[in-house]
Amino acid sequence: MLLVDDTSRLSRSQSVVMSTMERLKYMGVRVVFVSQGIDTLSEQSDLQITVHGLVDSIYVKELAKNTHRGLESRALKGLHTGGSCYGYRAERIDESGATRLVVIEDEAKIVRQIFQLCANGISLKGIAKELNSLLVPPPRLKSPSATATWCHTAVREMLRRPLYMGEKVWNKRVFQKVPGTNTRRSRLRPESEWTMFSLPELAIVPQELWDTVQSRLNSIKGNAGNRTRAGLLPRGLTSKYLFSSLLKCSKCGSNLIITGGKKRKNVCAGYINRGICKNNLYISQEEAETTILTNLKNDLLRPEAVAYAIQEFGKQLHADLASLSGDIAKMRSDKEKLESEIRNLTRAIAESGHSRFILDEIAVREQKIGAITDRLLSSNPASIEGKIAEMRSYIERKVRGLTDLFNAHSPAAKQMLHEHLKAITMHPVKDNGQGWNYEAEGSWNLLGTDKNAPREEPAAQDSNERQLRMVAGAGFEPATFGL
Repeated sequence: MLLVDDTSRLSRSQSVVMSTMERLKYMGVRVVFVSQGIDTLSEQSDLQITVHGLVDSIYVKELAKNTHRGLESRALKGLHTGGSCYGYRAERIDESGATRLVVIEDEAKIVRQIFQLCANGISLKGIAKELNSLLVPPPRLKSPSATATWCHTAVREMLRRPLYMGEKVWNKRVFQKVPGTNTRRSRLRPESEWTMFSLPELAIVPQELWDTVQSRLNSIKGNAGNRTRAGLLPRGLTSKYLFSSLLKCSKCGSNLIITGGKKRKNVCAGYINRGICKNNLYISQEEAETTILTNLKNDLLRPEAVAYAIQEFGKQLHADLASLSGDIAKMRSDKEKLESEIRNLTRAIAESGHSRFILDEIAVREQKIGAITDRLLSSNPASIEGKIAEMRSYIERKVRGLTDLFNAHSPAAKQMLHEHLKAITMHPVKDNGQGWNYEAEGSWNLLGTDKNAPREEPAAQDSNERQLRMVAGAGFEPATFGL
């Protein structure tokens, strides 16, 4: 029995309450809502829970409206309504808990510097690199020991924030709960619902500088075109590139991202976006993907890997069949008993004449014998051995078409790839007289983590079989991949 004070303590979402109650009933749990006198043993409990759940749901919506109205009242008075913004801090003004934003002059200088750099024609990435080179603490630095750095996306958001010129936008966003979770995501409200307040005492950037920066940002946006995300899944899965978010720089731990025009190349995001890494080595995206997939295909087609997969599959089938050995013996005994009963019934008909009852009994036993015979035939070990023998050619044929599979079903293939491969560490190394190349290090767990699973032995240093080199400056060596 589960005791709950009232239905709102279980959840204020009616759909969550009903689905939870269905699961509890299925598990045989009796639920009693003490203060409301609801007991799931009662036939009226479903109706009572539905009514109270509806009241709880309405209460939450009304509470949200009241809270929003209270925040709107504070906004109209020029008070702070929550959240944080770089360059400002909230100060309490009375005992009611009301707060007002005030300018932090040290951070305001950084804000003006960012706007001035943009007005001078410095790119967003260039501004981020400049701030990182000066060791300026970023907005999300939570402690003196934190290692966070500036990024161009944060710079872009700051350059678009009207609060820096003394204009506050109220009611711009609404937070909505993600169904089935306890997380909330912000969504933009229609622009007609926004409210603008003039707060000149909070202005950090002069109007002329603000206008110059906005004009430049609008021109950049027009030249770049409209770029939108490709879906609702994590960006690494919705990207059209197979190894997005999997390639990691060994120097700083940042992702290797795609850059360039038609000649797409991977480069360290810490170098290109933040300027915190010295790894400036570019590699061809197409050749890197081809090399990694070739390596994976070769690993899976190694004789010992294929043999291990077939062996484990056969063991599992034989183990399942062995567990049925007792049932098989019993079924054979039951079959012999039924056949003996049919013979006795047939003899009774021959001695006493036709009987409808005896014929029905014979038919019942014949059906049971037929069912037992089908089960015995389907458990024939010889047929299992035949299936195991056919698997090798099937596996080899499918693995050879691995590249085509990834290309034909890119989103699903990438999602499965991310489940079996956490990261590929890219080590920039210098070859003797041949320039710089990459060595890739990672682990596939496609065959699981069993200690008896075959492992790939690293290639010898003087062997050319695993040294897949590319042109200088765009090399890639998958030297330590293993199962």
